[in-house]
Amino acid sequence: MGSLIPAKKGMRLSPDDPKGLGGWLVLVQIGLYVTLIRSFLMVYDFFLNSHGSEGWNALTSPGSADYHTLWKPTLVFEVSANIILLLLTVYLLILLYNKRAVFPRWLILYYIIGLGMQIILIILVSNIPQSAELTAGSSLLSNIARGLVNSLIWTAYILRSKRVQNTFVN
Repeated sequence: MGSLIPAKKGMRLSPDDPKGLGGWLVLVQIGLYVTLIRSFLMVYDFFLNSHGSEGWNALTSPGSADYHTLWKPTLVFEVSANIILLLLTVYLLILLYNKRAVFPRWLILYYIIGLGMQIILIILVSNIPQSAELTAGSSLLSNIARGLVNSLIWTAYILRSKRVQNTFVN
């Protein structure tokens, strides 16, 4: 795994290039930071605006016009999923910058978990009659399609990239 190159005291082994957090890994880093910010804002918004507010009570209180038994578990699942993604993103960034060998496996697992959470959320929301127009629209389904394509592309890159193999060795 490397090439012998001349050095001051004989030959030394140099890892094959490319190596480091450059190249396409920059886009992985940007994606992780965007997810970190997005997840933080969604969790913050939930605790600031939803829980205990009129909107929360309208959706989760029996007798309300917009009440459905699935609203509360759906909203709790959504905020829990965002907290999990937030924590996983922080953990992945730590692994990334420490160039840990487990980073590629955790990143692939992260993509699978994120996609699974999106699918579960769509299933929950689609079972609430008042939100039928949300799932009938193409935005949620396009989010899943985009997540699937994103996961497939980055998983293939992580598994095949020489830069990834040469960088994450600790």
